[in-house]
Amino acid sequence: MKTLQLLLSGLDITEDEYSYKAQFILNAPGKSRGYQIGDLDCNHTLSEIKTFFNLDEAPDEIGKMLMEMVMEKANIGTNIVEGENYGETANRKHVERAAKSFDLS
Repeated sequence: MKTLQLLLSGLDITEDEYSYKAQFILNAPGKSRGYQIGDLDCNHTLSEIKTFFNLDEAPDEIGKMLMEMVMEKANIGTNIVEGENYGETANRKHVERAAKSFDLS
């Protein structure tokens, strides 16, 4: 079975004074188990996930894929704009905001 075939559900992310914790459930046909996001740093846990769900990938690859799945499920993105088009993007957003404020009047 491939890691991407697992269903990640029940994602719960909490924050306490900049200390983030997340827990989630991994599901496969007839199997499910809950994990903490911190468990993805532990090779023993990744090996256990590989064995329990009979996954094809290496444990470190499983960890990367699961982290990507968590980020996708949480819809965590970034608004950081860098590079050569930084000024153009900032100006465009300013113009769009101004246009929206005129539409509301």
